[in-house]
Amino acid sequence: MVDLNELERQLSPLSHSPEAIEVVRRACRELANTTERMNLWNRAGALVCAPIQPEHAKELGFTSPEDAFVLLQGDIVRTESAYFMGERITGNSKYAVLNSSCDLVPTRSSYALLLRIAPIKRTDEQASQTMGHLVKFSCNNLMYIPKLPDDSEEIACNELQLDGICQIRHSDLMLASRVASLSLIGWRIFASFARNFIARANPREVAIREAVAASVIWPAAREAPPNPPDQHTS
Repeated sequence: MVDLNELERQLSPLSHSPEAIEVVRRACRELANTTERMNLWNRAGALVCAPIQPEHAKELGFTSPEDAFVLLQGDIVRTESAYFMGERITGNSKYAVLNSSCDLVPTRSSYALLLRIAPIKRTDEQASQTMGHLVKFSCNNLMYIPKLPDDSEEIACNELQLDGICQIRHSDLMLASRVASLSLIGWRIFASFARNFIARANPREVAIREAVAASVIWPAAREAPPNPPDQHTS
């Protein structure tokens, strides 16, 4: 049995890092099978929760200007105003908000980034295999999302796809329907996957950049042109 409180304690100092993903994968390996892993992550509040409301946060004492928010990073929304590869996506699809919460405050930015969330239907030919991979968090470009409150009965769960970022106007995002927020553990996992996928440090890349920098002889700064002679007026 995996203790979510203990898992959160382990993730806290590693948040937004590749090490956090390994902690989650190790916890998944402690469970016997896909059913046990789904039972863990499908537990109420494990990965997702009801949308966190600004009013509720204020009631809990978060009243400073820095605490103000409309949406939170990782919030799951439905909208028909997102664009992917220049085309608008219809069908009231689901997305997770990629921007940091502070950048989602009105007037802070004009656009936002979204990650697509695709449903896994019970009737899908590869549904069992797909769910087995998702609940182990074994893929670097996919994250498991449980069945959401507004999902139909035919949907078993969802996969959050990091490969392929959508764009939306900030004003349109403010009109999107909020479906859920991520729990604290869910947000730590989401942020870790996002950073790992978008800006993962590769030791070989570090070595390449260092070697190139050491091998390049940068041109010396050009000498400034001589000062023009004084101009005397008669």
